[in-house]
Amino acid sequence: MLADRLRARSAHIAVLGLGYAGLPMATELAQAGYLVTGLDTDPERVRLISAGQSPVSDVPASAIAPLVERGRLRATEDFAVLAEVDGAIICVPTPLTPERRPDLRFVESAARSIAAHLHPDTLVVLQSTCAPGTTRRVVLPLLEASGLRVGEEFFVAFAPERIDPGNTRYTVRNTPKLVGGITPRCTELAALLFAPVVEQVVPVSSPEVAELSKLVENTFRFINISFINEVALLCDRLGISIWEVIEAASTKPFAFMPHYPGPGVGGHCIPIVPFYLEAVAREHGMVAELIEVAGRINDTMPVFVVGKLERLLAERGKRLAEARVLLLGMAYKPDVNDTRESPSLRVLERLLACGAQVGYHDPYVPYVRCGGRLLHSLGMEELVTQRFDCAVLLTAHSAVDYEAIGRQVGFVFDTRNALPALQSAPVLRF
Repeated sequence: MLADRLRARSAHIAVLGLGYAGLPMATELAQAGYLVTGLDTDPERVRLISAGQSPVSDVPASAIAPLVERGRLRATEDFAVLAEVDGAIICVPTPLTPERRPDLRFVESAARSIAAHLHPDTLVVLQSTCAPGTTRRVVLPLLEASGLRVGEEFFVAFAPERIDPGNTRYTVRNTPKLVGGITPRCTELAALLFAPVVEQVVPVSSPEVAELSKLVENTFRFINISFINEVALLCDRLGISIWEVIEAASTKPFAFMPHYPGPGVGGHCIPIVPFYLEAVAREHGMVAELIEVAGRINDTMPVFVVGKLERLLAERGKRLAEARVLLLGMAYKPDVNDTRESPSLRVLERLLACGAQVGYHDPYVPYVRCGGRLLHSLGMEELVTQRFDCAVLLTAHSAVDYEAIGRQVGFVFDTRNALPALQSAPVLRF
């Protein structure tokens, strides 16, 4: 029985997608005792994991290598292995189309792959972020095409990922796991699967509740970040420090949660998930006005950063089109190598379009493509031989010698309020 194999941790679990959500889950499952096979269409990712290396900054090679060596974790491009597994967790990307509509092609492809090999007594869990109804209306029909009956011969649940790349305080293990099954038995079996992996499993009444909960979590942050970004724009016109305003407001011991401005929002969740919620509202005849407005505000932030930099340079007698500008940080957040939706890329693109001479330094991102150009991160040894008119701190990685960089620039424009005063260069705040 599947339940017995889950309790004994003798089940064989497949994880489809070995990226920022899938690889941490696969690693935790293997560490909990399950036999885990990771499936991915990227041959380089499969090669690295098979060699005991990690393509994801949040998962160290020291965690993967022993599991691979002991045969508890393996990676493959061969989806035929799905015929052998007891459970499959879908952790594939759910991006937006250029029109900011949900793009479920990777989820659908994963579900079809599972359906082609589906056999009785198998649990399928969708973990990829999606709109309410996706598990029931998109994934389930593809699986039912196998002829098996859900809740009796196979089982389906939604259990959203809650990964925060770079966060060492909250990980897969100590972040509560929401689980909502198509039937009560589906929920029960999914809860059994995750019980050895996370400290708290939170069953909910349906996949739709779990799906919508994930959207609400991220949209809450998206809207509040947009609000504080708009306040930052106002503070710039008033000549008031937004950082001092936030600090003052944070002294209130109730009914206030600080959020912080910046050059924009990045990553797979915050700039993407709210538009899944907007699509659901539109489908049901509503207009998600807050999300639309928040999106417009956050989209303006890279433009504001470049505009303010132009003013700061003009105050020093320098035109932006003639300036040498050093960007610090291409990843969307500190201490990760993830550039998905990074506002740093939009700042870079705009600066290049303005005619500025731009270089960047990011110890986690060796190169980026922007506007048809390939740019490589400047190493510290290269930086000490060059002179820049300014540096713009976009992502505050902890392993950067900002004093050394300060000696090579006229000033540092800190968009994150992350730097103390430097001895080597003036620091100008957002």
